[in-house]
Amino acid sequence: MRSREGEATFTEVARRSQIVDSAIEAIAELGYNQASVRKIADRVGVAMSVVLYHFGNKDELVAAIVAECYRSVIEIMLPVVACETTAAGKLTAHIRAHAEHITTHRSHQIALTEIASNYRSRDGRRLHELSVELAPEQLTDLAKLELETIFERGVDSGEFRSLSTVSMALAVRSAIGGALLKSTTDPDFDVRAYGEELVTAFLLAAENR
Repeated sequence: MRSREGEATFTEVARRSQIVDSAIEAIAELGYNQASVRKIADRVGVAMSVVLYHFGNKDELVAAIVAECYRSVIEIMLPVVACETTAAGKLTAHIRAHAEHITTHRSHQIALTEIASNYRSRDGRRLHELSVELAPEQLTDLAKLELETIFERGVDSGEFRSLSTVSMALAVRSAIGGALLKSTTDPDFDVRAYGEELVTAFLLAAENR
């Protein structure tokens, strides 16, 4: 039941959150293509109809999963990036915080990667075309974490040399993605230490000598 028309009850909110959390773990463990709604429902311990009651279809569930993954990224990364006043500081904070997110929320990172690589909606859309329910302030927060923006700030201020912000941002993302991949095959891989190596490497690559 709903307390008012269109307003979810506390119980419904809790159930939705439970389903999303279970879906993230299922996708991280099984891969997106194998994590069916039925398998997710089995993990929650409910009928598939309960999942579909809360989300309608898998596209809506995926949108909720992506929104939760972004929420956790914002929660961990934004405070440390936002408090820095220089481009070098923001780049350092971004890399360290991203390494921390991989360490503490590895399933979220894997699920998001799986969805980005394999998701197709019923009408053929990919992840970047999916309507993810994020509040305007969350979109603003995500923009503050964009590597292109950080590199542009560094170039404009003279901290960084003249460089391709798109290429450097891609290089950082790819390097961080390598840590995620390595951590899935080597449980003892120290992602935080790897992040420190990336900080040194990319600051040296970007500095204005």
